[in-house]
Amino acid sequence: MAEIWLTEREVEKRRQKLDYLKGERRLEIAEMLKIARGFGDLSENYEYKAAKQAQRQNDSRMRYLERMIKTAKIIDEEITAEDTVG
Repeated sequence: MAEIWLTEREVEKRRQKLDYLKGERRLEIAEMLKIARGFGDLSENYEYKAAKQAQRQNDSRMRYLERMIKTAKIIDEEITAEDTVG
């Protein structure tokens, strides 16, 4: 993964998104799986396959955000010199 430079505000936004994915979104997917299992045979159950795919995507996004937050280099937003690239 390439170096990622973020402001403290951007890191906080990603933490909030991660909290949503770990909490509310994970519960939504669990409910989708529960409903899909109730439809019967899982081998030909599109709703179940779609819910499992949503679960995999959610887990992948959580890992990505965790890694990004952990390895991000913080940019100081207070730099205001005119000859400085921010």
